[in-house]
Amino acid sequence: MPRTVQQSAQQTFWRDPALPFIEARHVPEGRGLHYGRHWHETHSIGVITGGRSTYVNGEHAEIVEAGAVVVINPGDVHGCNPVPDAPWSYVMFYIDPTWLGRVQASLRGTADAAFRPYDVPALRAPHVVDAGVQLFALLADAQRSVAEREAAVVDFVALLDGALAPGQQRAGAEKVERVADYIDAHFAQPLPLQDLCDAAQLSGSYLIRAFKKRYGVAPHEYQTNRRIQYAKARLRDGASLAEVALDVGFADQAHFQRVFKRMTAATPGQYRD
Repeated sequence: MPRTVQQSAQQTFWRDPALPFIEARHVPEGRGLHYGRHWHETHSIGVITGGRSTYVNGEHAEIVEAGAVVVINPGDVHGCNPVPDAPWSYVMFYIDPTWLGRVQASLRGTADAAFRPYDVPALRAPHVVDAGVQLFALLADAQRSVAEREAAVVDFVALLDGALAPGQQRAGAEKVERVADYIDAHFAQPLPLQDLCDAAQLSGSYLIRAFKKRYGVAPHEYQTNRRIQYAKARLRDGASLAEVALDVGFADQAHFQRVFKRMTAATPGQYRD
């Protein structure tokens, strides 16, 4: 069960031994909280839910307000303090960088699971703030399973990573599109998953998940659809069923006919005629 520690009316700390890679802190009223400059071994993410505060991270300094997200890499010397006579509320997440590195690699389709620091110390992203508030509520909900809470943390990290490193996300998307191009060029051949991974330098688990997100189907389904699209063009040209089945890579005509009917609701002969 998750363990929530209520320190005072000002703030709540959350942690759970079942999810050792993350801790969280909710501060609904931070006017009385003052910090000296300090650093964390964790990667720290703060979502500002109300009011204003000063924010210093290294040489970067600004006033952050509701709707802002502060991003603090491990070892960054930083400090946040309330602006005099102004309200201040926020949620903080402290994430283990080793775990985060693995998630980054999965999101970006790379094999290197080392944590990659972010170079954006703060950004305005109300949608990330809303997601952070929802994540804290879900983490603190004792009725939620460990799997649900871990999945929610990954979803939040994915949202944040997309906002902070869109170029990296696009690089992963380009690799997935490269796989589709490879299938288009070799659709009639057997294409083991490892061949597709090698073509784009992606892991199998990432490739399947990202390919489905981009194209709506897994790579093998995409290949089958490409075969059927080509088969339809050959049938329109008057080619025989046996010839088409061989051309598009089916082992026999019967298998070709079953797949064609499943995907088009018509037999190859009906479509041709």
